[in-house]
Amino acid sequence: MGMDQYAAGVAEVLAANELFYDAFRSGDVAAMEALWSERDDVSVYHPNWPGITGREDVMASWHQVMVLSEPPAIFCSNPMVIRQGRVAIVFCTEDIEGHQMTASNVFVEENGAWRMTGHHARPLSLSGQNIAEDGGDDGTA
Repeated sequence: MGMDQYAAGVAEVLAANELFYDAFRSGDVAAMEALWSERDDVSVYHPNWPGITGREDVMASWHQVMVLSEPPAIFCSNPMVIRQGRVAIVFCTEDIEGHQMTASNVFVEENGAWRMTGHHARPLSLSGQNIAEDGGDDGTA
């Protein structure tokens, strides 16, 4: 695969990642369902929820987050793509109404399009704060 083809693939992954956040923000369940892989081996880890696996349960969780409650004003910043062939992971910061989360979004190339197979988000801790509080190395001598 040439660099131009690789770069084009990365751009397509970033576009799919942005579609994910657009669907999330707007509460567009149909767009969210279209973006996720049709395969059953998908998973989502919403903050403070147990892990959810299987397409039916994952989609039900998005319905709960996006329809049964108010979808958040969520935006992705600082996305970084790691791509290996037909699999790509986007690491980013989620900005949600003044709070930040760290997220990883996993995509696979499926029928010529990038589809999600995983999403994991968790609160972004302040740099070094948790390490120092836990008695870890805080960088002081």
